[in-house]
Amino acid sequence: MSTARGPRDRRTSRAGSRPTGPVRRTPARRPGGRSRPPATTTQRQAPVHVRRLITLGVLLVVMALVLAPALSGYLRQRADIGALHQEIAAEQEEIDALERELARWEDPDYVEQQARERLRFVKEGETAFTVIDDTGSDYTEALPGMAPVSDDVMADSPWYTQVWESVTIANEGLPETTEP
Repeated sequence: MSTARGPRDRRTSRAGSRPTGPVRRTPARRPGGRSRPPATTTQRQAPVHVRRLITLGVLLVVMALVLAPALSGYLRQRADIGALHQEIAAEQEEIDALERELARWEDPDYVEQQARERLRFVKEGETAFTVIDDTGSDYTEALPGMAPVSDDVMADSPWYTQVWESVTIANEGLPETTEP
């Protein structure tokens, strides 16, 4: 009662545990009619998992080399964007402060106060006073870097002489600077 089954079934017993006869392998034929030379015993091939691991490592290194410049550019751009957001926030705060000051200038009381302080304006009928200290000179402070005007310049001389004297003594007492 033997039925023709495939070659696999002939090699195994009914239990299917081991081949019954010697297994003979024929060398695989390559296209072109050449056969593969038999492997020599001195050649050792790495196990499949080691070759796969090496291939995976090489692929990871190549991917790192390809992606590193792109990732670097991305991180640099994100840092630039963060800095620009901070700059925008600072500019927005300055804009808000200027808008608040502009709104204050809409108030007539504030405008009057600034005209009195900055320009020494007075209303009709008011008297303006300038405080003079005990030395007899005006109480206003000299600006930094400004040469003091001596009292003899303010003597009873014509105005054009006073102007010319103030021009001549304007740089007295200041250090000479050499600009490159």
